[in-house]
Amino acid sequence: MAHPKYQEIADRLRAQINSGALAPGQRLPSEPDLAAEYDASRNTVRLALALLINQGLVVSRQGLGTFVLEPTKPFTALLSRIHQQPDELHASRSLPVVSPAADESEMVRLIVGTASASPSVAEKLDVVPGGAVVVRRSQYFIGDVPWQLINSYYPSDLAKGTALEQAGEIEAGSIGLLSEMGYPQRGFVDEIGARMPNAREFDFFKLASGTPVLVVTRTSYSADRPIRLTRYIYRADRVRLLHVEGTIPESFRHS
Repeated sequence: MAHPKYQEIADRLRAQINSGALAPGQRLPSEPDLAAEYDASRNTVRLALALLINQGLVVSRQGLGTFVLEPTKPFTALLSRIHQQPDELHASRSLPVVSPAADESEMVRLIVGTASASPSVAEKLDVVPGGAVVVRRSQYFIGDVPWQLINSYYPSDLAKGTALEQAGEIEAGSIGLLSEMGYPQRGFVDEIGARMPNAREFDFFKLASGTPVLVVTRTSYSADRPIRLTRYIYRADRVRLLHVEGTIPESFRHS
C-alpha cells in the first residue's frame, strides 16, 4: 500500500536529517520550495513538517522558518538505590539519579512557597482539597541541558515552622529532616506516567510541539501517614527510566 504523500515527504526529509545532509540548526527550504520540489500542495507540505515537528526532529520559528533540531542526548534515571537507607537520601538524590555520575546534575534554581492542594495532591497527602501545602520546586541541568524538574509537596502541619518552608537546600535532606521530626520514612509508592507538558515545563525543557513529559510520582509514608509527595518530571524523548533490584555484576550495571 502506498504511503500518503505527506508521509513520503516527511520520510525523505527525515532521511536527509539522519544522514547529516540537513544539519542541526540548518533551515529547511520554504513551504513553496518544498511544494515545488515534491510536486505537492502547501497543505501536504505542512502535514509533513507537522509530523517531523511532533517527532522532535525540527522546530518551526514564527517568521523565520523551520529548522533542524540538535539530536537528543539521552539520560538514564535510576529509580532505586536499594543499598542506601531512606534517611540518608535527599529528595533530589533518592529518586531518580542521573546516570552514570550523579554529580553531573546541578540544581540551578529552588523556589519554596505555600500553595493550595490540588485534588490530586490532596488525595496523595490525605489532606483537604484546597488546603495549604508547602511546595519546594527545583530545576536541574547537566551542563546547559535541562535535565529534570522536581516538585515536592508537604502537609502544612508537618512543614510549618521548619526548614521545609525556607529557601535553600536542607543539609540532612527532607527525608532526614522529617525523620528527625519524628516521621521516619517507612515506605513509598511510585507511579509512572506520561502526559503533555504544561507551559512551565514546555519552556524549561525547550520542547517542540508534540513532545510529552514523563512524570514519576513518589508518595512517601511514615508508619501511619503520607509525609511527602514528589514529582520528578523529564522530557520523554530524552530520558529512559531504570529500576534495579538486588545485586548485579559490575560489568552489566551501565549496559
